[in-house]
Amino acid sequence: MLADLAADVDALLAACGREIIREHVPRVADEAARLARHFGVDPLAARTAALLHDLGGVVPRGDMVALCESLDLPVLAEERQVPLLLHAALSVVIARDRYGVHDPDILQAIRVHTTLHARPTPLDLVVFLADKLEWDQGGVPPYAAELRAALGGGLHAGVQWMLAWLASPESRLLLPHPDLKAAWAAFGLQATHSQR
Repeated sequence: MLADLAADVDALLAACGREIIREHVPRVADEAARLARHFGVDPLAARTAALLHDLGGVVPRGDMVALCESLDLPVLAEERQVPLLLHAALSVVIARDRYGVHDPDILQAIRVHTTLHARPTPLDLVVFLADKLEWDQGGVPPYAAELRAALGGGLHAGVQWMLAWLASPESRLLLPHPDLKAAWAAFGLQATHSQR
């Protein structure tokens, strides 16, 4: 089943001309499965969420707000400013409606893979970290070695390190999403760069 899902996701991304996402998704799926096995999380759920996490990226950024509104999905002020933040919510819709995924844990991991939130599950943490370790910016993330070292202290230690990096000026974060702010607070962190 996962092979069929991976093939269909690949075909969809290819048909939509999303080559960067197409290259990113299988790497995230492999990393999510590795992290899941290492930290005692269901690797099938992790791989499934990772395969589906970026499908909202098939929607042009300029259309994301209007599409979310037409689907009666809430759109926050921060998401209007940075519509790409809506890709996760759209990925949930595609996972549910195109692929028949209804597992609330998998859908939540897809929804929070970019930002996390105040009460993440181990599956949320695994998909979040896999997405950061196998980022879509080309090459190896500048923080990869430090994040992998932090993971030596456990899943929460790795997430805490990644959230701290996202709160730093180094991350060049355009705008913190409210869910990311909630994750920072839950992990006892504050942003160290100016908030817009």
